[in-house]
Amino acid sequence: MTRRTATRVLFALALAAGVLAAVLAVIGGFSTRIAGIRLSARGAIRPFLVALFAGSIALRLLPEDERARLVTRAACLGPRLARWAAAIATAVVLAVGIACGTRSAGGSDSYGYVSQSQLWLQGNLHIHQDFAAAAPWPEADWTFSPLGYKPADNHTIVPTYAPGLPVMMAAFSKVAGPCGPFLVTPICAALTVAFAYLLGARLSGPLVGAVAAVLTATSPTFIFMSMWSMSDVPATAFWTAALVVAWRSRGITGAALAGIAAGIAIAIRPNLALLILFPGASLLLAYPARRVSRALMFLAGSVPFVVFVALFNDALYGSPMRSGYGDTASLFTLDNLAVNLTQFSSWLWQTQGPLVFLCVLAPFVPHNRKPALVLLAFVAGVFACYALYTPFHAWWFLRFVLPAFPAIFVLAAHAVWRGLARFDLRLRLVAMLVFTLVCMDWGVRVSKREHVLDLGEGEQKYADVGRFIARELPRDAVVIAIGHSGSVRSYGGRLTLRYDWLDAAWLDRAVAYFRSTGRTTYLVLEAPEIAEFREKFGGQQSVAALDRPAIATHPRGVYLYAIDASAATGAPRVIPRTSGCE
Repeated sequence: MTRRTATRVLFALALAAGVLAAVLAVIGGFSTRIAGIRLSARGAIRPFLVALFAGSIALRLLPEDERARLVTRAACLGPRLARWAAAIATAVVLAVGIACGTRSAGGSDSYGYVSQSQLWLQGNLHIHQDFAAAAPWPEADWTFSPLGYKPADNHTIVPTYAPGLPVMMAAFSKVAGPCGPFLVTPICAALTVAFAYLLGARLSGPLVGAVAAVLTATSPTFIFMSMWSMSDVPATAFWTAALVVAWRSRGITGAALAGIAAGIAIAIRPNLALLILFPGASLLLAYPARRVSRALMFLAGSVPFVVFVALFNDALYGSPMRSGYGDTASLFTLDNLAVNLTQFSSWLWQTQGPLVFLCVLAPFVPHNRKPALVLLAFVAGVFACYALYTPFHAWWFLRFVLPAFPAIFVLAAHAVWRGLARFDLRLRLVAMLVFTLVCMDWGVRVSKREHVLDLGEGEQKYADVGRFIARELPRDAVVIAIGHSGSVRSYGGRLTLRYDWLDAAWLDRAVAYFRSTGRTTYLVLEAPEIAEFREKFGGQQSVAALDRPAIATHPRGVYLYAIDASAATGAPRVIPRTSGCE
């Protein structure tokens, strides 16, 4: 074998191993059998090392002039390839979000946001429930408030969530119909990836931008929340947009656009309003000239959204400073600090790997130190907003701090790329490839283990159960539930009663009251709620409904019971799976 032939073989091997490493970084491994032979791969690191080794030897075998031309050509193609990588990551996130995301509004958050968007289209955010005045049990208005709503004056209920996301959903409904609200999060997820690229490119060049975009696109927390019709990803998109526009804008128009992006982010999640300081700081650091006019235009862009939220709060909750959560002081205590800091850092390590913590080194590398410090302060600010908040105990509650993720990935990639500036270009490229593949591989493994892409299919249970109830239950039926208290109203068109607000001594009397008004009472419970229901209402006759077979069940562990034995006739039925947004 000649030297040139050996070089070609090694380059081909390096290319094949590199493609395999990239594929494994995306899919997280595979295992199959071909002709009785088991083939498997669990990660991208080994094929990447093969590609690196074969490619290094091939480069050594090349004549010096050919090697120099190849390196020059690769350097010219680098920025273009980086842009293509970011574009592909953006397109994949959009496609996955639309294909695998939720298409139903259930539980608290997604039902609360989607149903509020319908109220905006109707032009009235108050739902009148005058019938609650006749209910004899305590807290009757609360029992008739589905998740995502709370009682207001004169037997009405109002949404508890901020208006930014529902208004966006309402606008999308005008364009795309019933599926419109469910397109908002996937589109915002794609925008987040694109903005992560722009943020990284502005700080440290196209390669850092591409790495930040790819790591955002493969983050388990980010992908998980991209499946939900919730505020986390949209808030992340607009805060990242505010940082990018503030840094890139050269005139007062750009300053106004940065303010608008920050204002929209505040309208989506008002408790993060203080983060507006950081795009403002980026704006003034990037272009010191005409600071006063630029600052005024920035405020002019953001203030209308702050006023909008204040007016919304005043109209629904009685004060511009009061949110739908009521008195939030009890939710924030110093006792929560240690628990939250421990949980957030350990969850970040578990889901993203240790290399993302290199972000804290970014302000110390000799390139764009002040902007890197502002970004790191932004990250710290996001975490500070939840440092004293009531702790939760599942990894995906990293969603609270999701707006910090693009900046974290940008800073970590910047620390690797610029931190090795004194070394040879090839060594820096290898280090960046190792960093990217390790982080991607880690994230994809976690996503597969947690079945992140199955979320949309699982959440369809809310629409399935609601549509079954619409077809099969009497029109005047009352459904007792918690998790399905909103979706049964939306998809089933039936009145719901929340049993968590119903006094423990009032179950039988509430059922008797509905019977006296000609209504039949049913229960919709998820599997974990059955024991909770038994414990709360133990000793009351209506609990006997749980000792009879459910009249219908859903494969995802949802059970429909008839409290009146006369309504529990026939064999149990399986609630069929449905699809679509109608």
